Amino acid sequence: MLEFTEKGLILRVGRFREADAWVRMLTPSRGVLTAFAFGGMKSRRRFPGCLDPLNLVLFKFGSDRRGRYLNLDEGTLLNGHPLLRGNPRNLGVAVNCLKFTEAVQVAPEGAEGSYSLLLNLLDLLEEEIAEPEALPLLFRARLGFSQGYEPDFLACGGCGLPVEHFDRPRFFVEKGQVLCPSCADGPRWQKGLPVSSGALRALHWIMSHPPGEWPRLTVPPLVRREFSLIVERFIAYHLGLEWDGGTFRNV
Repeated sequence: MLEFTEKGLILRVGRFREADAWVRMLTPSRGVLTAFAFGGMKSRRRFPGCLDPLNLVLFKFGSDRRGRYLNLDEGTLLNGHPLLRGNPRNLGVAVNCLKFTEAVQVAPEGAEGSYSLLLNLLDLLEEEIAEPEALPLLFRARLGFSQGYEPDFLACGGCGLPVEHFDRPRFFVEKGQVLCPSCADGPRWQKGLPVSSGALRALHWIMSHPPGEWPRLTVPPLVRREFSLIVERFIAYHLGLEWDGGTFRNV
C-alpha cells in the first residue's frame, strides 16, 4: 500500500456518485496524477476549500491495497489564487493553460520544471496585464518544447552556423531543427517552414526567460504568425495535440 505527501496544482475535478470526486493535478516530482477523493465533495474536515481547479494543495496520498489507484486522504490549501479568480479575462487564460498541461500529460522526468512554469504563470496572472490573451501561445511554446524536444533556435541544426550568418532559414517540424539552405537543399527544402530570424529570436527568448518577463516581449504581427505556426505544427506533430472547440484533442 502506497503512502506519500505531495503538493499538487489542481487541473480538473470530476464527480462520480454523490459525494466522490476524481482530481487531476500537476505535481513537482510525479507529473500529472489522477487520484480519487472518496467523500471529498462533502468533507469539510479532510479537504477544506481544496477541491477546485487552480488550487495549490498539499495532499496526503494513499492507495488501495493492491496499488491499482491513488486516493486522497486529506488536503491543506496552500494557495487558491483569489486575485486571479476575480479577473475573468486572466481566468480564461489560466484555464486554457491548465487544459494544455492536462493534455500534455507531463511525465515525472519533466515534472519539476513544468510545475514551476505553471505556478509562475499563475502568479503573473494574479496581476493586471495589458494583453493576457498572448500568454497561452507563449506557455504552449515553453511547455511543449520542454518535453524532451527543445530545439536550438539560433543555429542551424546541421552545421551549427548561427542564424544571423545565413539567409532564408527554415524550421523543420519533424526534425525539430532550424536548417540553413546548405543543410536542407533540394526537395527537402520545401518541407521546412519559412521563418524570419525575428521569430527565431522570439522563440529563443521565451525558452530562456521566466513567465514574469513575458509581457515585455513585443513582436510584429508577421513575426507572431510565424511564431504561432511553428508552435502549433510542432505540438501537433510531436505531442499529438491541437486546439479544437474549447479543448485540446489528440490528432
